Amino acid sequence: KNLPEGMKVMVSGSLFEQVLERLLGYEGFFYLLYDDPQLVREVTTRWAKVVFDFYKDIIEREVVGGIFHVDDLGYKTGTMISPDILREIFFPWFKNYAFLAHEYGKMFWFHSCGNVMEIMEDLIEDVCIDAFHSFQDVIIPVAEFKRKYQDRIAILGGVDVDRLARLNESDVRRYVREILDTCIPGGRYALGSGNSITNYIPVNNYLAMLEE
Repeated sequence: KNLPEGMKVMVSGSLFEQVLERLLGYEGFFYLLYDDPQLVREVTTRWAKVVFDFYKDIIEREVVGGIFHVDDLGYKTGTMISPDILREIFFPWFKNYAFLAHEYGKMFWFHSCGNVMEIMEDLIEDVCIDAFHSFQDVIIPVAEFKRKYQDRIAILGGVDVDRLARLNESDVRRYVREILDTCIPGGRYALGSGNSITNYIPVNNYLAMLEE
C-alpha cells in the first residue's frame, strides 16, 4: 500500500543455500552427497515445497511483479558442486518456480554469486530465467556478459562491489559511466551493484553510482 503508483515488488526465496548452509551445513552437505545422496534429495524436496508454496501464495497478488530467486551456486572459479548434481536435484525446482511465475504472466529473475558460466545455458534454456543478477569483474564483467546474452535475457546490476568499495569517487563515476555506455544500448539492462551494498562501501561512492 506504500508503493508509488506503477511500482511492483519482487518476492525472493532460496533453496540451494538453505539446504547447504542451514539445514545440512557445508560439511554435512558435501559428505552426504557421497554417503547418503537420497537424504540430500529428500531434504531438498521438503524445503523446495515450502518455497514453492510461499511463491504460489503470493505470486497472484497484483502488487507482485514476479519472483527474484536467490541462490549462490558458485564461487570464484566454478560451481560449488557438480553441474550434473545441480541439474538433477535443484534445477527441476527452479523450473517449477519459473513456470509458476510465467503462468501468472510475471517474471522470474535469478541471482547467483560466483562463477556459474558452465550452467548459464541451463538457466536460460532449461530453467527459463528472464533476467540474471550478480556480477564480479574477476569472473565476467557485466558488459561482456551483456554482449553474449542480451538477446536472450535481461541483465541486472554489474557495478562490481570490490571496485565500489576500493575506488575513489571520481574513478567510481568513470567506471559506472563506462558500464552505462556499454550496457544501455539495446535495452534489457538495469544498473545496480553486482551484489549487496555492504557497510564498508564508502557512502560517497554509493551515492556517486546512483547519481551517474
